[in-house]
Amino acid sequence: MDDTQREGRELVGEVREAAARHKVSWGLLVPSPHVVDLGAEHVEEMAYQDMAEAKCRLRKHICTTYGITAAELCSLANA
Repeated sequence: MDDTQREGRELVGEVREAAARHKVSWGLLVPSPHVVDLGAEHVEEMAYQDMAEAKCRLRKHICTTYGITAAELCSLANA
């Protein structure tokens, strides 16, 4: 495995970990369909931001590796 592949796998792992933390924080914010715990809002917002930043790092890695723009990468989701 070369450095690019290793970095990509690490970034994927970071996204998965951040998503798992966000899932937990969302469960604290919205423990049931009829309850919102506003005391957990800051924790959820921070977890969401961490997840967004991890996804951004992965997206930049993919774009750099393949020489495409973020718009081109996003367009693949609709292809």
